[in-house]
Amino acid sequence: MAEKLEVAQKKLLNLVQLMPTEMVELSESWRRVLAETIVSTMDFPPFDRSPLDGYAIVAKDVEGTVPGKSVILRQVDYVPAGEVPHHNIISGTACRIMTGAPLPPGATGVVRIEDTIADGDKIIILDGHGAEKNICFQGEEISFAEEVISAGTAINAGVIGMLAVLGKAQVCVFRKPLVAIIATGSEIIPVDSQLTPGKIRNSNSYMLSAQVADAGAKTVLMGNVLDNVDEIALVLENASACDVVITTGGASVGDHDLIGEVYERLGITLLFDRVSIKPGMSMLAGIKNGKLYLGLSGNPAAAAISFEQLVRPILMKMCGHKSWWRPRVRAVLASPFNKSTGAKRFVWSHCWQKDNGILAEPLRLQSNGMLKSAMVANSLIVIPENTPPLPSGSEVEVILLVNA
Repeated sequence: MAEKLEVAQKKLLNLVQLMPTEMVELSESWRRVLAETIVSTMDFPPFDRSPLDGYAIVAKDVEGTVPGKSVILRQVDYVPAGEVPHHNIISGTACRIMTGAPLPPGATGVVRIEDTIADGDKIIILDGHGAEKNICFQGEEISFAEEVISAGTAINAGVIGMLAVLGKAQVCVFRKPLVAIIATGSEIIPVDSQLTPGKIRNSNSYMLSAQVADAGAKTVLMGNVLDNVDEIALVLENASACDVVITTGGASVGDHDLIGEVYERLGITLLFDRVSIKPGMSMLAGIKNGKLYLGLSGNPAAAAISFEQLVRPILMKMCGHKSWWRPRVRAVLASPFNKSTGAKRFVWSHCWQKDNGILAEPLRLQSNGMLKSAMVANSLIVIPENTPPLPSGSEVEVILLVNA
């Protein structure tokens, strides 16, 4: 009997652990997962500074100034970014200051340079409205000893920028899982081989390799192997140095579907041999010495969906992510889906925002062996089990094929 999807997901997730940690250069940390909590050793900004080019002044001196009612101050200092002030600011004086430069002692506001006229050391303030707001105060964004970034944070461009602000030239991250990918089937040939009758190129390994990378892991391509128990067993043994082993093909019950037999020969404990989803029902999972072995369908669409629903979450967990799931939204069918559904079905789709809602268009080519829809899909429509054909306008759940 086929395993319910949610049961299969839980089984696999319960069997995997976080990867060990490693130090990487900040420039190499994008899309890795932070394995340490970052606590600030400084205030940021580290000093009161100007957010614009202008004049640092005593705010009370310019209260009420508007065009036609100006105030004249005397310039006593000039502070470009990267320099420090040399004079205090007192009533009646001003300091020319550039964006990012430290505020001189005594200054309580900054007037924009476009609201002034300079005449030698005389500075005419044409409009001082809001001058007191033009200060970035020390520590207003980050304070000393503040927990700034928590362990388990996925490192994006903003996180990299903040790590640089805090002086983290190297960061502690979770190691990427190594995922072996093996294509089985006597009909499979390498991608650079000339097609001959009865043969197809090894597309699955490269498609899955991209999905592995998108989940934050690293692929070890093991090539393709004939439908032969001895040969498949040998390749699986060679792949055992990896953290996860994926095969494609041989996962069903045909004469040449041999993965279950190979598991038995190698002492891999079978966890389940079918999952109640379409496409992707033909899938095996086993474990040996704490390592997961996952047998996906040889049909490309089925393999891709099985990976999305069952393999990607475990890789995300191993990589240290706090959440393992794609974002989900409610949408309205832009056109009908005319198939009835027994097992839970995942339908390649394109969705977009329109007016106050989201529309989802089921793509035309949905067969297990077809990849054309996967090229352009940005989402998957989730159709619950035992659902009749759905007309246009039906409300559905949609998985967005983006990173959360």
